[in-house]
Amino acid sequence: MNISKYLESKMKFCMTGMVAGLLAFGLSACSDDSSSSASSEDDVVVSSDSKDEDKDESSSSVKDSTDEEVSSSSIVYEVKARANQLVKDMGAGINLGNVFEAPNTNFKGFDDSQFKSNWSETIKPKDFKALADSGFKNIRIPVSWEEHVTGEGAECVVDEDWMKQVFWAVDHTIKNGMIAVINTHHWDAMYENPDEETPCLLSVYKQMMANVIKYSPDSLVVETLNEPRGKLTNDKWNSVVASIINVVREADPARVIMVGTYNYNSYNSAAALSLPAGVENIIVTFHYYDPFNFTHQGADFVDPKYETGTEWRATPGQKRAVRTAFSKIKDWSDKHDIPVYLGEFGAYEAADSVSRETWTSYISYLAHSLGFATAYWEFSSGFGVYDENKDEWRSYLMRALLHPTMTFDDAVYPDLDTLGYVLLDDFDGFDGDSIHVSALAAKVAKSKGDELSDAPSWYAYCIPTSNMTIESGDTIITGIMVADTTNSYEKTNFEQMITKNGHDGRGLYVKIHLEGDSYPWAGFGTQFDSDNKKRFDFKNLKAMTFWAKGTGSFKINWKTDYADTCCADTWGAFGTEIDLTDEWKQYTVWFDQWVASAWSDLQISGAEWLDHNDDVFNLQFSNGSSYGEVVNEDLEIWLDDIRFYGMSDSDFGIKK
Repeated sequence: MNISKYLESKMKFCMTGMVAGLLAFGLSACSDDSSSSASSEDDVVVSSDSKDEDKDESSSSVKDSTDEEVSSSSIVYEVKARANQLVKDMGAGINLGNVFEAPNTNFKGFDDSQFKSNWSETIKPKDFKALADSGFKNIRIPVSWEEHVTGEGAECVVDEDWMKQVFWAVDHTIKNGMIAVINTHHWDAMYENPDEETPCLLSVYKQMMANVIKYSPDSLVVETLNEPRGKLTNDKWNSVVASIINVVREADPARVIMVGTYNYNSYNSAAALSLPAGVENIIVTFHYYDPFNFTHQGADFVDPKYETGTEWRATPGQKRAVRTAFSKIKDWSDKHDIPVYLGEFGAYEAADSVSRETWTSYISYLAHSLGFATAYWEFSSGFGVYDENKDEWRSYLMRALLHPTMTFDDAVYPDLDTLGYVLLDDFDGFDGDSIHVSALAAKVAKSKGDELSDAPSWYAYCIPTSNMTIESGDTIITGIMVADTTNSYEKTNFEQMITKNGHDGRGLYVKIHLEGDSYPWAGFGTQFDSDNKKRFDFKNLKAMTFWAKGTGSFKINWKTDYADTCCADTWGAFGTEIDLTDEWKQYTVWFDQWVASAWSDLQISGAEWLDHNDDVFNLQFSNGSSYGEVVNEDLEIWLDDIRFYGMSDSDFGIKK
């Protein structure tokens, strides 16, 4: 790769105009190409027996362990604060993708002048300077180690020249004033046989740490194994994380450790991360490539291959999907006082440049506004900020990451008229056999002259491997259970979900236990009319409000003809997801906060709720699609006083 042009002159990023109308309202897995609890209250103080004097030019942040001991007061480390400060200092960064993470099986030995990978990426010292001069503050260095070890288990040994080549990149990163992140990447055997491979992995970390300790804790971060998945289950992953932390801290108590989340570093898996008690000085990292059909369109290394032409224009639904994802890990971060690093995000070169800039700008903007540090995937190659074929920077990506011109204003929500709403249900209106009929369904039935017994009721559903219980602990018999021919049920008992312990009077209660290995699911919901063909237009809906409390999170989805026609096979629906607390809270979901289900055909098609909300017939509360491969989870829900603001009786055909 010839990069002399951008080294010979100062970089200039052209400023382009905004796309007209673009900002009107102003989760993860990846391919080989794209790489794809609480803290202690006491600060930990660590003294060092080394000092930072007499460093040579090539390692300005390297500690000289041979120096005499200095007073601990001069190098006291407030461990809890270091990780937070490092994330602030790391800012916007870049991945050295396709370099050390490639399967470099023909590595011929250390080269001080350059490194060329098996994936045709050549990195030279001047590249590190160019990245630093452009404004990047950190470089993530993904490293594949498994091709460079001899021996087995805890006795495996890393090739000395390979270790030296990897830390050659660390040296040049730090020399140019950037913070380095180093990990283990693409260890396929770990994902397939973690019990057998873990001893070698830990041995690699021990050998890595013999080099890491030479560097200042403020210049180099050690990351755990990249994108855990497969047979490296969540429980096994938590065990591996604890072991890696022990190895790192035994060698270097002040070192910042970056811990990835399970299931390809998914934002959904932060809640499943279990860190050893009292561990400080941690950064959590996640990856984001959604929507995948946009970020990986046209990529030959993806199966199935996504056709090109998918745009990303920062529509309300598109932005809401990102905000929903990022809020999950932000909430976890705030709860545990652990800072966040978005370690990978990027869009493949087959996407149009306007969409790439818009998506990259929004991801970068939102991440930094939430206090995350970032590392874009990648320097060069298919996702890269540098086009090696044209020997030039992709200015629109550099602009998006370092000199953004786009602004993203969230929608201004209207004041809600406290009298201008339709009550779906407050669970106080009926007793006896009709207790499970919603207030709205009853009004619709009465307007039509139907009997109350003809009105649709609340219902529940779950797969046979899971169960749903009420406050007494009794199991709710659901429709799917009734249909299960291996059991015999005479009637359903949905009405037992109604509890006296609502927010105000009665409410709805259910405890869902999800168990299984194929994304088990369960939920409850209601129709608005007994006529199965009747559809309603929700274009006037400004917001839906409700009171809720409980544990876990649950999804709220609209059932619509459009979604059922285009996307039923992939569970496509317009909805949102709510994280519950143990205290009653009123939630408001605004008109632009209903988004297509992740990974569904509805999302892939780019469909927006505001364009397809005229054929609604049902509202469902559910969960089960985001848990991972093996599930044994509880979700507990209290629900009360569900209102549709902006709607009127006439929207449901109710006559005065």
